[in-house]
Amino acid sequence: MEQDEKKIFKNLGEYLKSLRLGQNKSLNIFAYENDMTTATVSRVENGLVDSKLSTLIKYAKGLEIPLENILKHLNIDYTNNE
Repeated sequence: MEQDEKKIFKNLGEYLKSLRLGQNKSLNIFAYENDMTTATVSRVENGLVDSKLSTLIKYAKGLEIPLENILKHLNIDYTNNE
């Protein structure tokens, strides 16, 4: 895994965790209500895994936000601006 990817996963996890906590949802309850394991939620929020699109969709549904809000937050720009 490249260093840039690790930063992206960490940033994503921190963002998702802040959204979940902002809605006062515990890790266990959030996982249960959104058909995920607590281990999955923990690994995502700690930036330890490359989240699948299906997991991000579950987060968006569980947080009641558009999926694109999550993706926009990543702020990844791979264009070549030389």
